[in-house]
Amino acid sequence: MALQVVRPVDNLERYNVTRSNANIYNNVSVGVSIHSPVAPPPSHQPQDWAQLLLNPIATLLERHPILATVIGDHLTGHPVFLRLRSIDLLPLVQVLSSSIGDDNDHTTTISRVLEDEHNKPFDLADQTTPLWRLAIVPIGEQHDSFYLIYTFHHVIGDGRSAMALTEQLVEQLNLQFQSTTLPSPSPPSFKIQIVSDKPIPASIETRINCFPSIPSLLWEASRAILLPGFIKKALEAKYWAGEIDSSLKVPNKTEVGFLRLSQEETRAVVRLAKERATTVQAIMYTASIFAVRSIFMSGRSHGEDGNKEGGAVAVEKGDEEALVFATPCSLRDLIPNRIDSDEQGNFVSEIIHDNIRVRDGSGFWAMTDSYRKEVVAGTTTPRGLKDLLEHFGALALLSKKDGAWENFMTSRVTKDQHGRKATIKLSNLGRGWNTLSSSSSTTSALYTIQDVVFSQSSGVTASALTMSAATANGRLSVSTTWQKAAFHGRARGEKFVAEFKRILLLVALEHAETPELSYLNICPQR
Repeated sequence: MALQVVRPVDNLERYNVTRSNANIYNNVSVGVSIHSPVAPPPSHQPQDWAQLLLNPIATLLERHPILATVIGDHLTGHPVFLRLRSIDLLPLVQVLSSSIGDDNDHTTTISRVLEDEHNKPFDLADQTTPLWRLAIVPIGEQHDSFYLIYTFHHVIGDGRSAMALTEQLVEQLNLQFQSTTLPSPSPPSFKIQIVSDKPIPASIETRINCFPSIPSLLWEASRAILLPGFIKKALEAKYWAGEIDSSLKVPNKTEVGFLRLSQEETRAVVRLAKERATTVQAIMYTASIFAVRSIFMSGRSHGEDGNKEGGAVAVEKGDEEALVFATPCSLRDLIPNRIDSDEQGNFVSEIIHDNIRVRDGSGFWAMTDSYRKEVVAGTTTPRGLKDLLEHFGALALLSKKDGAWENFMTSRVTKDQHGRKATIKLSNLGRGWNTLSSSSSTTSALYTIQDVVFSQSSGVTASALTMSAATANGRLSVSTTWQKAAFHGRARGEKFVAEFKRILLLVALEHAETPELSYLNICPQR
């Protein structure tokens, strides 16, 4: 029996389907570290964990019907959402050993788990399995804590919706714990029947007009469609976007660097943002672009490192090659008809900040303030909202012929500098996962959230570095991903992560009150 068609896939959703079809982008992972004074299933058998999660997942499937959908006609010009009739939970649960990393704060463990998850694309041709899965990593000597990482296809959710979903999952675990009706010790099946016929959330395009204005339309058409790649790139300022040009001839493999600040370090960054009347996002912005110049754009003044790790392609110190920064923005609170935080779907656009130049005398706070002003203008003004909507609204003009979108997406390899549209993309979910601490019904909760994981796979034609940040329980974590083929060795990306953390903490803990703080006195060794 054919699956029920729920509704057509709209343009922003189809953008994410197309990236999968073209093998240029895979998925998103959001997870939480959960503590329980009473140990969860002691074994590493998936069925024990599937049994624990069975009823909570069934409740969430009823609440969020898009979790029970797959994509039909995904290779055609008119893909659709199809509703599954049942979901077998057992194949969706993977239990991993924490022995894959031996670090005390589990950052190596999480890096490797995220890397593995990002390099497993969802098979859109498989119409028996939903577009999400769970990875569980027991940690601690008594296995009284575990990471639960939810990985999903971007067509069914974004970071905000995943934040809400993981909160609700932990909430359901606690309600199950408090209930007198516990899961059967030996369930006959892990199959969950889908009986609801509720509609899935409407697309962003049906909620607000995203179609570009005539001037924007002409500008985008001339740059993105009509101009040959060599002319487009000649007219643009050259920007740094990786050490090796993007290519469709090598596999899109993601590598991951993960860091987590302590509560004290996180408080220092937050306190600094308040003192400077700015945001944590803006401080991370400047720290990240300073780190790019320090690691990648001053390589020849640091010839030893460059020779060891292929840094010969790095830019001479003093070269004024630019950077391009991308700021993803949630549209949920920006459009007139607000979208609830727990609605599952992708409602994200982005602001592009181009022609950023880091010189020895570039001031940390001047750069931070400039960025902050751009973000405020881009998210609080009618023109800013229109730009965010038009950023993807022009997708409506692409041909509906089979394969046309894939050809357009992959053409960015020859249209953009180095085949990538940006140097860095930084997504920040901010503080979240507060359901348990704020709910009076969970005062006797067994499962409590300790910290958070947020990460996105690399993209062949996206940014050279993709940073994903989130804060829970007073601790900031940042995942940085990059395409393996973008750098000369994993160590290049890992050095960037370490340099970013060094700069962030140096500014927050030591030099917060220095008004003349500049690149030169933050990175004097470079």
